[in-house]
Amino acid sequence: MVRRRKPTIRAVWLGQALREIRDEAGLSSKDAGAHLGCDASSIIRIEAGEMPVTSERLDLWLEMCGVSDPRRRSDLFTIRKDVGQTGWWDGYRADVAPLLMDRAWMESKAHAIRTVELTYLPGLLQTPEYAEALMRAWHPEVPDSGVESWVALRMNRQQILSKHRPIRFTTIISEHLLGSRTGGAKAMRVQLDRLLELSERPNIEVHVLPLGVTTGLGGSFEVFGLAKPYPEVAYAVIPAGDICLEGEPVEQLSEAYDRLLGAALDPAASRHLIIAERDKL
Repeated sequence: MVRRRKPTIRAVWLGQALREIRDEAGLSSKDAGAHLGCDASSIIRIEAGEMPVTSERLDLWLEMCGVSDPRRRSDLFTIRKDVGQTGWWDGYRADVAPLLMDRAWMESKAHAIRTVELTYLPGLLQTPEYAEALMRAWHPEVPDSGVESWVALRMNRQQILSKHRPIRFTTIISEHLLGSRTGGAKAMRVQLDRLLELSERPNIEVHVLPLGVTTGLGGSFEVFGLAKPYPEVAYAVIPAGDICLEGEPVEQLSEAYDRLLGAALDPAASRHLIIAERDKL
C-alpha cells in the first residue's frame, strides 16, 4: 500500500487562507463547490492542502468571495505558485520525513534564522562526520543508504549560508556541546575547526551559553524570518520529534531567544572558548 504523504506546510497555509476567505464570505463548502464546479469534498481537500489549486480556480475563488484587495490577491497567488515549487530537496523526498522537506524549503525562503541548540551543534554548521555520527546514534536501525541520504540532505541545506545573498544565521549553543566527542575526538576536532571557520563569516554569529545558565527550555528551537507573504515560523525540538509552530508560540520563543542571547558570550569570547575546547582534543 502506498502511504499518502502529508501536504507541505505551504499547501496547508494556502488552504487555511482559502478557508478563512470562504468563512468571511459566509459560504459553505457546498456553496463554494457549486460556484467552482466541484463537490464539497473537493473544497474540503483544497482547504486541507491535499488538492492543488490552479491559478484559474484561485482567481474564481477570490472572485466568489469578493476579495479585490491587490496585495491580498498577490500574496495568495505567490503562495499558490510556491506550493508547486520544486528544488534540489525534491531528490530526497522518498528517503526523509516530509517535515525535513518543509524545512529545506523554508530555509530557501528565509532571510534570517535564529537558533538555540541544547542537544547538538546546529545542522547548518555540521561536518559530514559529525552529522553521520548523530544519525547513527539516533537511528541505528537505518541502513547505510538512508544515513548517506540524510547526511547529503543536511550538507546541501548548508548552501544557504554561502549563496549570492546568504541568510543571516545566529546561533546560541550550550557550552557542554563543545566538550562532547560525537564521532570521536578526531571528528570532533574537525567539527570545532569548521565551527570556528564559519563563525568568521559576516553573516554568521555563534554565541556560547556558559555552563550553569538555566534556560528554562525543554529543548532546542529555531526561528525563521521568512520573506513575505509568509509569517515568522519556529521549529521546536521535543522528545517525539520536531514540531512547526506559528503565531503566539513563535513570539514566546523569540522572547526566550533574546533572554538567552543576553546571557550568552559574545562572538569573540565564544571563539576563545571553542578554541580552548578544540585544543583539548
